[in-house]
Amino acid sequence: MSLEKLRTARTVAGIHQVCRVVESGAAEMVFIAADVDERVLGTLLTACRDAGIIPDRTATKAELGAHARLDVGAAAVAILR
Repeated sequence: MSLEKLRTARTVAGIHQVCRVVESGAAEMVFIAADVDERVLGTLLTACRDAGIIPDRTATKAELGAHARLDVGAAAVAILR
């Protein structure tokens, strides 16, 4: 799934919010910025693994924020089911 889908899909942004929707089963796809420090991603990566979601880690924070129609960068964005 490409970043272009972020422009039209229902999304949530931020590591904690994305982790919450992954754990609840409401996330279809997860994007994690490539320039995020690994130390803050432990819980989110574990939640993705447990839910069977393979996160896309190709974009930067600025790119994720722009594609998700945010005024700021985003460390993580999830597309909702």
